[in-house]
Amino acid sequence: MKNLLFKLIGPLFAAIGVFGLAGSGIIWNFLGRSLGLPSTMASLLSLMLGFVLLRPLARTPASPSTSTTSTSSQTETLVGDVDVDSTEAVPAPALTTAESIAQELAESQKLLDVAPQVNFAPKMLLPGQGLPNRRRRPGASLKRYKTMAGELFVTK
Repeated sequence: MKNLLFKLIGPLFAAIGVFGLAGSGIIWNFLGRSLGLPSTMASLLSLMLGFVLLRPLARTPASPSTSTTSTSSQTETLVGDVDVDSTEAVPAPALTTAESIAQELAESQKLLDVAPQVNFAPKMLLPGQGLPNRRRRPGASLKRYKTMAGELFVTK
């Protein structure tokens, strides 16, 4: 029951903080600073408390399994004359899901062949190759502008 309460109270405080910030902005705009500032501070406090409660709880390290001791005793009986007691059997650390996915991805990337980065037609993809290089000339729309500008400098 206590664990469930901790799981629900963190998101509740975070949601109150977020919606409180939105509401305090509206209050600040329409009712002024005297109500907006305290509601903003209360919302920020609630949001910070929500963040603190949303942090994952510290986990205790897992105790070593008893299966490693049983396997080391089995290897002692199988090996016979070889002294296995001097070498401790160190269990391999368990990989998390993300670490195992990253390891598989790294192994698959090593197997891929690298394709050369070559363009199929480098001369055809240069900009401006197909455009004619003629000089641009003014069109008919410039005639009205020229007459208007000419009228400005006529002396009477």
